[in-house]
Amino acid sequence: MKDDALRTELEGANANRAVLYYLIFVEVRNALGEDRAIEIMKRAIYQRGTETSPPIKQFAPDQIRELGEYHVKHSAGGGKVFNPEIQRLDDTAFEVLNTTCPLKQAWIDYGLTDAEVALMCDIGSAIDYGKFEGAGFTFEVDTWKPGKRGCCTLKAYAAARSEDGH
Repeated sequence: MKDDALRTELEGANANRAVLYYLIFVEVRNALGEDRAIEIMKRAIYQRGTETSPPIKQFAPDQIRELGEYHVKHSAGGGKVFNPEIQRLDDTAFEVLNTTCPLKQAWIDYGLTDAEVALMCDIGSAIDYGKFEGAGFTFEVDTWKPGKRGCCTLKAYAAARSEDGH
């Protein structure tokens, strides 16, 4: 399969995932309210993220530079799906802006408002929290908000250690 065709299929699969996230969210929100829907969605998506963490556990708890290099090298579609832009990469932190996101674009194309897109980005970021925290890293995401360039910024740091070194 040609690279462009593969990238198109990957983008389509991610767009499909985005629409499913939204439709499931709407049904759970209608049944249980928005706060519970957000909580349930994040919990389930986080769990899936933890299931994808094994390949990066080799870098935990503190090989941050290697983690960042691995993440960019293994970004979907050879980097052409999320187009990661490294903001910081050193021995203490890895920060990358996904300059494109097929999930965000799918929510826009599906007709969601900016506020709804921002909420879905927040919910969807649970997969990244699960992946990186599940591998043993301290992690945070600056999710997309109206006016922000690109999409989410992923930030990984060495796992915090207790006073006894664990």
